[in-house]
Amino acid sequence: MRRLILPCVGALAVPLALAAPAHAIPDPVFAPYTQAAAKVAADGTLLKQKNVLASSKFQTGGYCVKVGPDAVDLSGSIVQVSGGPAGGSVHAYETPTAACGNTTDTILVYVRNLNGAAIDSLFTVTVH
Repeated sequence: MRRLILPCVGALAVPLALAAPAHAIPDPVFAPYTQAAAKVAADGTLLKQKNVLASSKFQTGGYCVKVGPDAVDLSGSIVQVSGGPAGGSVHAYETPTAACGNTTDTILVYVRNLNGAAIDSLFTVTVH
């Protein structure tokens, strides 16, 4: 009679599953004619960036994207956003807002679904 000895894989997997997720450094973006650009995940995580220091989600469908370290005059720039859910909309505001700390270097982004309700969704933002 043969006996097979199987390793106990489950005991090793538990500590790995309980470990806090590491935040990866966002990938750089090659965009030579763009002042700043970012790809932001639905949870507010900065996925890709060029001249963007941080992104965060402050409420469902509401995000702040902080440009820098190079100076960008958002008031004299064209800010474009895209992405969001199919049939929905994404809006950017480059003027200082209370939601993003009233700073001149932060873009407020709102994402809405087809019915106009706030929704978390991936989006991209570029500053020209």
